[in-house]
Amino acid sequence: MDESAPWRALDNTPRPSPAAEPADEGGEWRRTIATVAAVAGAAVLAVAAFVVAAGDTDPSIDVATGAGASVDPGTEQPVGEIVVEVEGAVVRPGLVRLAAGARVADALAAAGGYSPRVDADRARAELNLAARLEDGARILVPSRDEPAPSTPPDTGGGPGEPEPGLVDLNRASASELETLPGIGPVTAGKIIAAREEQPFATVDDLRTRKIVGAATFEKIRDLVAVR
Repeated sequence: MDESAPWRALDNTPRPSPAAEPADEGGEWRRTIATVAAVAGAAVLAVAAFVVAAGDTDPSIDVATGAGASVDPGTEQPVGEIVVEVEGAVVRPGLVRLAAGARVADALAAAGGYSPRVDADRARAELNLAARLEDGARILVPSRDEPAPSTPPDTGGGPGEPEPGLVDLNRASASELETLPGIGPVTAGKIIAAREEQPFATVDDLRTRKIVGAATFEKIRDLVAVR
């Protein structure tokens, strides 16, 4: 057979080695695995750093300050930050850190807000949510489990009762009436006689019933009362 025939020339054309392409694919695969491993390793390191940083935080203190605050070497407390105590009917009572200039409402929010046992009426009356806080302040949120503070006795006199220290024209004795400026035994007797005839309705009855003069009335009008 003629080896120089044209179709024989085609058979003698060099062909790529079958092992070349798999070798290239293997190298690309190894490079991909190395890249994925590097990314995964960086992610693991980042998570570990976060866990360590979180473990150094005091769990009893909620931090509500801006990032990057500088630290005062004398107190180990970030400059521009305050620590306040929130107690009573809140979700997480205890110490909270707040930015300087924070208000009562900010402290309550950092403590988790009111708990279900809050005495809402007393809280509205006793807490000023807009008040600015200073470092070391203490906020007590009233609870329904605590008794309300006792109301001091009313010393101003109830309806129809004279104020303490005032002389009751309808009840005072002659000696009590005589303690008033300008009132002697004679005038005291006139006052007693007048009230026995008709009890005084107002202090002004001393003038309208012509029991005392104008000068004496001006001296005693703020010292007497009627009941």
